[in-house]
Amino acid sequence: MALKALDLFCGMGGLSWGLKGTGVIEPLWAVDNSEPALALYKRNLPNTQVLNLDLSKLSNIKILFEKIQFHGGVDLVVGGSPCRGFTQIRNGQDTDSDPHNRLAIKFADIIRELNPLAFIYENVPQLENSRVFQRFLGRLKGRNSYRVAHAVVEAANFGNPSRRTRLFVLGIRCNVGRVPIIPKGLDIPHYHFWWQRDEQNGKIVYYPKLEEPWLARLVDPNDLQLVNVEQAISDLPILETKTPGNNCFYSTPPQSAYQKWARQHLQETDGHAVPRILPETRMRLKAVIPGGNWRDLPEPLTYKIPSDSTSGKLRRKHYSAYRRLLPEGHSPTVQGHADFAYHYQYERTLTPRELARLMGFTDDFRLGHEYCSVVQAIGNAVPPILAKAIAESLIRQLDDC
Repeated sequence: MALKALDLFCGMGGLSWGLKGTGVIEPLWAVDNSEPALALYKRNLPNTQVLNLDLSKLSNIKILFEKIQFHGGVDLVVGGSPCRGFTQIRNGQDTDSDPHNRLAIKFADIIRELNPLAFIYENVPQLENSRVFQRFLGRLKGRNSYRVAHAVVEAANFGNPSRRTRLFVLGIRCNVGRVPIIPKGLDIPHYHFWWQRDEQNGKIVYYPKLEEPWLARLVDPNDLQLVNVEQAISDLPILETKTPGNNCFYSTPPQSAYQKWARQHLQETDGHAVPRILPETRMRLKAVIPGGNWRDLPEPLTYKIPSDSTSGKLRRKHYSAYRRLLPEGHSPTVQGHADFAYHYQYERTLTPRELARLMGFTDDFRLGHEYCSVVQAIGNAVPPILAKAIAESLIRQLDDC
């Protein structure tokens, strides 16, 4: 069975990259209105017809319908509309009032019009508790259109080196006669992938929360279902200071099954850029152990100007401030800005290639030599490992019909 797919709100192509990895699904169409993200998509999926359209506008949706239907329709529609309206602090505002959230309804309307065999939708878990979600499901189920299932899954349960908890909604057309099932991988509760902070013999230590038998699998470099940070990125080039983006050879042979898989037989990769870092930031990072953050700074470094109490205390006191990765644990959820976490060994931000590795992209996904726009696109992406697992499950279900 070969399936033609349309990827809505495609971003840099995490979902499409995962779909293509199934060998069965071919992303024929992709839509977004972020030009930097679409540039990455086009570079890596050149056979896909990419449309720069703002789907909040009805005229653009009509253009999409005309193009898709003229070329024979699609079998599968996938996508995840912008989530910021659900994730930001609402201050009592109704999520229905955020224009970004209405794009979930647009997704459902497009499904109803194109009538594909199946669809895959993803977003943040908070969507599940919103009134928008009930309207979304109602559109999809109305007039016995689709049989629908939804579940929150954790990407780390599928071999992703970073945490990413997402809501997935799967639908299969009613005439197929099957209710979709959403896989959950190892199905370990998401909070078990966090780090533990303790004091032992007067020293602060960090370690993964995972218990046996999962912990033994996490530290096994040959296990592809539980992958830690070190197993994901330790073979990448050694960079310690500001570096313009360029291609580099790997620093070591593959140190884990994940690294061997990620390399895809390449000898060098791109995306090795490091921005400038302030001397005082480097000083603070030197004082923070792997897994730690601003809470572990000695008193003199908690002032805006180190050792100068008259300069006032640091304002950055959230959990991710000056946070360093824990090499033997999973990375926190990758975000679209450079300082969500710092390297566990070097006093610097992470490179785009390191972030892509933590998000489950193979090294043959070309990132180019930009920094900020690429980091933002990676932070907004769907981990291809997770996308592929969901898609392969759907393919098996359709084959069984």
